[in-house]
Amino acid sequence: MTKPKVLISRELYDRYDKIGQILGSIADVVFTDRQKYEEQLADAVGMIGGRITEDVLQMAPNLKIVARYGVGYDDCDVEAMTRHQVYLSHTPGVLSDAVADMAIALLLAVDRQLVNCDAYVRSGWADRAPGRPSFGVDLRGKTIGIIGLGRIGFEMAKRCVKGFDMKLIYYDLYPSKRAEEELRAERKSLEEVMKESDFISIHLALTAQTRGLIGEKQLKMMKKTAYIINTSRGPVINQADLTKVLSEGAIAGAGIDVFEKEPISLDAPLLKLKNVVLAPHQASVTNEAREGMAVCDAENIAAVLKGELPPPNAVPEQRGMIFKK
Repeated sequence: MTKPKVLISRELYDRYDKIGQILGSIADVVFTDRQKYEEQLADAVGMIGGRITEDVLQMAPNLKIVARYGVGYDDCDVEAMTRHQVYLSHTPGVLSDAVADMAIALLLAVDRQLVNCDAYVRSGWADRAPGRPSFGVDLRGKTIGIIGLGRIGFEMAKRCVKGFDMKLIYYDLYPSKRAEEELRAERKSLEEVMKESDFISIHLALTAQTRGLIGEKQLKMMKKTAYIINTSRGPVINQADLTKVLSEGAIAGAGIDVFEKEPISLDAPLLKLKNVVLAPHQASVTNEAREGMAVCDAENIAAVLKGELPPPNAVPEQRGMIFKK
């Protein structure tokens, strides 16, 4: 009997041992280059994939599940996938530690000007030479504002409160009893978080409601001495507004891992600023997180192939749905 075909990006090949342990006995696992996905979609039943549109679904009539290699899925047409009875799963929880660690790294890097420090040392470390880094601030006693207190936001908050003895305030549509009990968190409005925080860290999914949530108006509510960190999705912050506010010195700085368009254009004005530390969407790039994501995806695909529906990490829009396709 022919096994169902599962497409997996070749970049995950080095994690095949774990994927193979889960899928090898129940599926024909085909590693393919992203450019060749389309020509192999016709008979695919499952795939670990990226952007899913109506056009992709039309090319894959046998598809039952797409396992997203990550948490965000804003570039997938969930409505179309549901209409075609194709599950979309993701990897919540697996990369929370890695992303929170990166948010802390960016916070410290921009506060203590580590990039400028490195350049200064390499340029000769001359006393009073141009480019000598200025003072940073201690974190103890400062206020961290978390925008989006989900799994990753909670891990970031825990590091700030328990690691650096910071005060925690947060903005979220839903209260977090756990954070309020364990971390003495105070839930406030977005405006209050922007105004009262010394550091702000964003941990939101990209939706119609969060796209452009932070613009010039919100950024200029911040203290002039405050910093903003974004490891969630680039379009949550209006990039042009952020560039303008940073260039004017209206806030102290920013640590940014995600951008409106990736990769960011080399002529983007944001790249010319000294009070921002930039990373190439690197927050989840640790060995442990990436292996965990691959395993989670394989387990979700295996569940569907075995008829265990819905898969354990179906996206919220499809939770509880049983597709008979």
